[in-house]
Amino acid sequence: MKKTLPFMLLYFHALACCGQVLPLEDIFSISSLSTTRLDNYLGRSGFTFAGRDIKNDTLLRMYTNRRRGFNDSGFISRGVTRADIRDESFITFTTASAAEFIALKAQLKNGGFYCNRQQSDTGLSPAMYQRKDRSVRTFLIYEDGTVAYALQFHKKIFPRSKDIYYANDLLTFTSHEFLVSYFGEKNVKKDNYFFAGDQITRCSVLFSNTSRQVVFIWSDEENQCGISSLLVGGQQNLKSSLESEKYVEQNNWALKSGVRPGMSLQQLRILNGNDFRFYGGNSNNSGSVIPDSQGRLDFKREEIILGCLNCSDDKYARAKVVNADDSIEEGWILFVLSIILSPS
Repeated sequence: MKKTLPFMLLYFHALACCGQVLPLEDIFSISSLSTTRLDNYLGRSGFTFAGRDIKNDTLLRMYTNRRRGFNDSGFISRGVTRADIRDESFITFTTASAAEFIALKAQLKNGGFYCNRQQSDTGLSPAMYQRKDRSVRTFLIYEDGTVAYALQFHKKIFPRSKDIYYANDLLTFTSHEFLVSYFGEKNVKKDNYFFAGDQITRCSVLFSNTSRQVVFIWSDEENQCGISSLLVGGQQNLKSSLESEKYVEQNNWALKSGVRPGMSLQQLRILNGNDFRFYGGNSNNSGSVIPDSQGRLDFKREEIILGCLNCSDDKYARAKVVNADDSIEEGWILFVLSIILSPS
């Protein structure tokens, strides 16, 4: 809590005379406080504990405050909610004052946070602001004919470098900005990925053109955050790769399940503990393992695409679906070409 951003201090000074009771300089920090310390801090700031709730895997603690509003606009309601999800916490600050909401967004911009949206950063439109290991998502809450203006603060806690061993461990880096903050700007590049059917999406590439390359496909393309999938191995359809035609060496990442690019079909069959099916040469998805295949591996979350060194005969070319055991018996030399890893 000793390290604070200068813009937060400026914001607190500007709003002190208007009844602001919770300095923004502390909002990122209070997410890591113990329950007792959190209650004590918010109590001293005029907030009253309003209850707790559990939704799915999320533990919520809620606090309310009613003090004089922004620019002497009378009394307004404010609230703070801490959401604890696994090892991470999110702080949501709500206010009934649109003027206060706009001022907070302006201070974020002045403090070095960037927003990918083209419209004004100080408007009422929902937006996301990012800066290194910190992010703020703004949105509106409509309830019983009223509107509340909300800002959700999150300070990312990064793992230790020795704890990043498997490709699965990269799923914790849920934004381009988090990747840059942790791995360095020179190791993270923005790119475009070409899917089948001429679909193009913006993506981020970690360790581009190396044996440690990983492509991050974002569920929120505009803000480049929220992982849709990670692509490991193979020759990925990246704009930069298609333009340079540079060959990417064998990928060294492995999954916690034991699957890794380059492993043979026989090794994959042994790892799965059961036969499985994949699409043959007479299919638009040739080489893709069918997700409903049985065994120890989760082919829905870990989508496997096989390559082949000698599948040029007519039997393979005519087949729509092929079994692993039959392929091994036929002598086809298949291997794991690439992996598409989903968060869940």
